[in-house]
Parts: sequence; structure tokens; C-alpha cells
Amino acid sequence: MATPEEMAKRAESDCHIPELPAQDAAYHVERLLPAEVAFERLFMDRTILDRTVCELQGRSCGWRESGAIWAGAVDGPNSIVQDVFFMHDLCDDQGGAHSLELSEDAKFWLYRELSRRGQKLLGMIHTHPEDWVGLSRVDRANQLCSRIGFWSLVVPFYAQRPWDLTTVGVHIRVDPGWYQFSDQDVKERIVIE
Repeated sequence: MATPEEMAKRAESDCHIPELPAQDAAYHVERLLPAEVAFERLFMDRTILDRTVCELQGRSCGWRESGAIWAGAVDGPNSIVQDVFFMHDLCDDQGGAHSLELSEDAKFWLYRELSRRGQKLLGMIHTHPEDWVGLSRVDRANQLCSRIGFWSLVVPFYAQRPWDLTTVGVHIRVDPGWYQFSDQDVKERIVIE
């Protein structure tokens, strides 16, 4: 039987990976806003936001994810929210502690309804169980809309704790995937009227 010292020596790699200069390593941390969404703004009436938050809190019950979809008009770089659709109203969203799912039938009903109203999908908002408000691998893979400029917001703690837009993950669809706005950008990008 090998000693711990012998096993440690065997685990060491003989491959040499050159070190990255500090300035190159720092470059990869910087996130530059893609030009395609440089001027995008999301406008929303306070009553729609309040209704959205109230429903997310109620549906989450402190133990499950919940979500809503915002629809309305697109005017150049401006997305103007006119309506909110709650996933649990569209179907049994199968919400669990770490996921929720909108059925294909519900998606097609929503697309037909938006077409009838002359509206576009603008964004969605959903809850996460803790303070992490990034988009999970599942969130990124199962997107409701792939339009450049589509918004995706993530509210921490199942929307059960007081929050403001600086504690929410605010993401926007760009050509290669998703871009997450900084807290400062969020204050400039989301306009509550």
C-alpha cells in the first residue's frame, strides 16, 4: 500500500502551464456591454411591478420558485411593459425548490395570445432560493425567447425578503448568450414609472 506522500507525488502533473500575466488575467474579468444592447431600457409602471412581486411572493410560499412573463411594446431600444402573465396561471408550472417549468402548450397559448394583442415578449422574472441571482445552466438553456434584448430578472430568497433592483440579477439576451448588468447599470436600464 502506498503512503500518502507517494500518492501525492503520483498526483502531481508533469505538464507545465505558463502563467498568465496579471493584466491578461484581469482582462477576462472585465465585462464589456455588447454594442447590440448598449442603449436598451426596460420601462414599467409601478403597479405592474408591485403586482408581479406580490404574486411571486405568494406563489413561492418561501419554498419554491415562481415566475412571470412581461409583454408589451418594443420601441427602438426601449421595452415597454404593458402586461404580466404568471407562469402558474398559464399551467401547472411544476415549481420546485430549485426549478420551475412552463409547458409547451402554455408557451404556444402565450405566443398566440400575444399575437392577438399585438404584443411582444419583453422579459421574464423568476425567483431563486438564496442570494445567488445569476442565470443557471437550466435558465440559459430553456429560454422563453431568443430575441436580442429579451430581459431575464432573478429575485433572491423566493421574493420573501425586502428587495430592490440592485439585489436582483438583471440579464439581457445578447448574440452569444446572456449579459448580466452591474448594479450601476441596472439603475440606468430599468425605469419604474
